[in-house]
Amino acid sequence: MDLPTCLPRGWLGDEGFPLAPHCPCGLTGAPSEHHRPGCDRTVHPQLDDETLALVNAAVESLARRRGSAPGDAGATLSCLASLIAEAQSRLPDAVAAARDQACTWSEIAVRLATTAPTARRRYYGYVRWASGLATGGA
Repeated sequence: MDLPTCLPRGWLGDEGFPLAPHCPCGLTGAPSEHHRPGCDRTVHPQLDDETLALVNAAVESLARRRGSAPGDAGATLSCLASLIAEAQSRLPDAVAAARDQACTWSEIAVRLATTAPTARRRYYGYVRWASGLATGGA
């Protein structure tokens, strides 16, 4: 049995990333398309070539800054883990900021590729705590 040399992007299946997300103006999001001014293609998270290129560049840059040789698989693992942890640590503050800007739990859930009840369950306590800090309460 031949195994694939690499799993498809998004293989975990625990994110609700759209397979072919369309932007609000009805276009497919292909790089060659010209979207109307103000068209927001960030409404849905995406596994696309733009994201892949940025992650690859971030991993390569971080590995280089930490003194690794190009192509070091161990360095790639460490750098990916570092980037994932950093991104995950920023999510609660980003959700709190979105709530401060009057985003609903449903809107936040779409952007996190999850459901509103899941988003609320994961972040409500932190949002409430952060809001209390901002208003001087505790």
